[in-house]
Amino acid sequence: MNCKSSIFFLAGLLIGINSYADSYIHKQNHKYARTTQADPGEENYDVKYLKFNLHVNDTSVFIWGDVSTTAQVVAIMNSYVFELDTLMIIDSAKLNGTLYPVTNSGFIRTILLPFEFVPGTLFTAQIFYHGVPPPGGGFFNAVTKSVSSGGTPMVYTVSDPWVALQWWPAKQSATDKIDSVDMFVTVPDGQADGSNGVLVNIDTTTTPGFRTYHWQTHYAIDYYLISIAVSKYTDYKSYMHFTGSSDSMLIQNFFMDTATFNPLYKANFDSLAEMIDYYSSLFGRYPFWKEKYGVCYTTLGGGMEHQTMSTIGVPTTYIIAHELMHQWFGDNVTYATWGEMWLSEGFASWAEQLFLNKFWGAAAAKAHRQSLLNIALSSNCGEIYVTDTSGPITLFNQTTVYYKGQGVVTMLRNLAPTDSQFFLVLRTYQSKYAFSNASVANLNAIVDSIYGYSLDSFFHQWIYGKGYPLYTITWDQVGSNVIVKLVQSPSCPTGTKLFYTPVELDLKSATADTIVMPYNTLDTQVFVFNWADTMTSLLLNPDALTVCQRKTIIKQDTTLRYSVGTGTILRNNYHVFPNPTKNFWQINQLPEDTGLTLLDINGKVIWRGRGEKGTTVIPGAGLPAGTYFLKISGSETEKSIKLVHW
Repeated sequence: MNCKSSIFFLAGLLIGINSYADSYIHKQNHKYARTTQADPGEENYDVKYLKFNLHVNDTSVFIWGDVSTTAQVVAIMNSYVFELDTLMIIDSAKLNGTLYPVTNSGFIRTILLPFEFVPGTLFTAQIFYHGVPPPGGGFFNAVTKSVSSGGTPMVYTVSDPWVALQWWPAKQSATDKIDSVDMFVTVPDGQADGSNGVLVNIDTTTTPGFRTYHWQTHYAIDYYLISIAVSKYTDYKSYMHFTGSSDSMLIQNFFMDTATFNPLYKANFDSLAEMIDYYSSLFGRYPFWKEKYGVCYTTLGGGMEHQTMSTIGVPTTYIIAHELMHQWFGDNVTYATWGEMWLSEGFASWAEQLFLNKFWGAAAAKAHRQSLLNIALSSNCGEIYVTDTSGPITLFNQTTVYYKGQGVVTMLRNLAPTDSQFFLVLRTYQSKYAFSNASVANLNAIVDSIYGYSLDSFFHQWIYGKGYPLYTITWDQVGSNVIVKLVQSPSCPTGTKLFYTPVELDLKSATADTIVMPYNTLDTQVFVFNWADTMTSLLLNPDALTVCQRKTIIKQDTTLRYSVGTGTILRNNYHVFPNPTKNFWQINQLPEDTGLTLLDINGKVIWRGRGEKGTTVIPGAGLPAGTYFLKISGSETEKSIKLVHW
C-alpha cells in the first residue's frame, strides 16, 4: 500500500548554519532596453480609437487602404509622430480632414502641426498607404502568405512584438491600450477575414466581386493584439454558458472548409467552451465575454493570442489552452514593461498543466510540468526578467521566460497559506488591472496582502536573479523524528547566491511514503519531521513543483542525530515551529521551567519566559521582520536557536 499525505511548510525543526541573505538589488537602467516607443514624440498622445479600411487577398501580402487614428493629446504637441515601415508607401495623409505632407526618418513618420496642440485636444490622423511588407513569415514577421497542408492559400498577420508597423501606421506602445477599433477588410468573394471583436456586418453589395468584413471591438486592446487572417474560411459558431449563470458567450472559429481541414483538429477546438468555463472559475469570467472568443487556423508554428481571436497553427489542446490563458494574462492585463514578459508567457505556460490536470489527469499534468522544468534547468544562469529587451529572441526565451517562469508561478502557488488564497491573488490581479497594465511590483503587493506576509525576497531572487538552487541533501531518523539537512548552492556562479523557495521532499519507507514541503530560506538548513514509518530513502522535488536540481546523491548520514547547529539541540529533540513565522513560534519537549530569552539581532532582550509542559509559545506578533535568537538556559550548556520573523 502506498499512502501519500502532505505536510506543508515547516512541520519540524529549522536550523540555520553559516547563512547569509542574498544582496541582489534590481536595477532598471539596462543597457539593452527597448524604450516604450521608438520616438519620444509618440508619448505626447494617447490613442483612443482606430479605424482600418484595408484591401487584402489570400495569395498576396500586398496591402492597400487607410488607417485613421483618433488620439488625445497628453503633452504639448508640435508634430504627430507615428511608425510605418519604409517599404510601405504613404499616398497621402490627413489631419482632422486636411491634407498634410509627411516627412520620413526611416520608419519614423512625422506630420508637422499647423499650431501647437495642447493637452486634452482630440485629433484624427488618416494615413492612406500601400505596399508589400518585408519578406518572411510566421512569428516576428508582420504578414505571412502560406498554403495549408490541404492546399488552401492564406494570408495572416502577427504584430508581436514590434512589427505592426510593417502592415499599418502604428504607435507601438504596450502601455497605450486602444479603447476601441473598427476593422474593415475587403477581400475577394469566396474568401473571409477573421479579426478581433464582433463581426458587425459582411457587405457583399458595395463592391461587386468583393466582400467587406466589418469587425468591431469596444474592449481596450494593445496594438500588437490586432490581427487579420484571410483565407477560404468557414465560420463555425457555437455558444457556451458560464457555470451558475444564464449568460451565454459566442465562440467563433474560422477553419478551412471541411474538405481540406482535418476533422481531428476541429475536435480539439471544440473543447474551447469547457476550457473557457474552467479558466473563468479560477481567474474570473473571460474578460471579453460580451464579444467572443475564437481562433483562426493558419500555418503559424504555434499560436498567437490575438485578443478575442487567436491565430493558431498547432492545434494540440495544451497550445489551445495556452493561447486562451493569454486572454487573461497578456491581453486583459498586459505587462508594464517588456522585461516583465513572464507575466504573460510564464502564466500561460503554467496554465497548460492546469488544463491537463483538469481534463487529462494529474499524471499528464505532472509529466508536462516535469518536461518544462527539465528545459528550464538547462540554463544554469537563466533569468526570468529580460534585461536585453532589444529583440524578440531574448524577449521570448522559452527556457527562462516561459518555462522557468511557469515554475515560479507553481512555487507561488505552493507558498500560499491555502490554495484558495493563491487563486484569490490571480482574480484580484485580473480585476484590479483589467484592460490595463501591471508590473511585477503590482503582483508582489497583491500576494503580500492576501498571503499575509512579505514575499519581496522571493520575487527579487526568482524574478530578477539568475540561476536556481542546487541541493546537497542528507537525512537520518531517530525514532519518529526524521532529520533532513539541505545545503543550497547556486547553479550560476555569478548569479543569485541564495533562493527562498518551498522544497518538496518525498520521505519513503518500505510500505509508504509522505510528502513534506519546507520553506528553504538559508544556505544550510535542517528540518525535523515527525514520521513513525522506518525511512529508507528520500526524493527531491518528486512532483516538479520547484525550480531546483539535486547536486549529489541523497544519502543517510547518522551523524545528523548528534548535530548542533547555531544553537539547535537535537539531542533533546527540541522542536521549534513554524520558523519563519509572522505571529509566534512554538517549542516542544523543553524541560519544565527552562529559562527562555528572545533577543533581537543586536542583543536587545525582547521577551523572557519559562518552559512549560508540552508546548511553549514564544510571542512574535507585532515584531519587525528580521532575525532573532532564542536563548535556552538549563542544566546543560546554554544554547541559542536562530529564529526568523516575516
